Amino acid sequence: MINLKNTCILVRTKEENEMLLKEAEKQGFHWFGRSDCQPLKIQHFPDILKFSNSKDVVYNARIGAEDSTFYEASELLGGKEMTAREFIKWYVNVDFSCGRRNCDECILGRKNTKCNNQLCTTCNWKNNIDELLEIAKSGRITVPTPEEKAISALENFIENPDRTALNDEFVESLKLAVEKLKEVKIDGEINT
Repeated sequence: MINLKNTCILVRTKEENEMLLKEAEKQGFHWFGRSDCQPLKIQHFPDILKFSNSKDVVYNARIGAEDSTFYEASELLGGKEMTAREFIKWYVNVDFSCGRRNCDECILGRKNTKCNNQLCTTCNWKNNIDELLEIAKSGRITVPTPEEKAISALENFIENPDRTALNDEFVESLKLAVEKLKEVKIDGEINT
């Protein structure tokens, strides 16, 4: 999640509002004139929330010529649905590339889905639509390599150090990064 300071955010639903306000409270925001960031009963949706530099939040805000950055909550919370066109474009790309790779490398392969079904076959979509859309939103067509997973974990830590779990996957990412740095250093010493 981005730093909410000096932003205006369009919230379309009560659920988006609640999720955004939870994040705002973690970042130290509060309603103007109050000490909390709990959802208000008087709000109507859609609404625009303005998050100021002073950590105040106001609702029913107008967007003026100020220095605020404007977002939609769905962009920040990851709830924006794909259009049919976006999904078809992604699926065609997956299908077009299919003959050039092993099923184990494919993001839709049986070993790489939670449902343990090949989601490249439309007859397996029926009870797995949410998983398929989640995969499609990632934009990927192949399974991330260990290096790509490590990079992603470390980039997430850099963006949000307070929210990164120090789990086995994160520790493995650090180990891989150290190994790669050592390789670069050793190669650099040999080549010089």
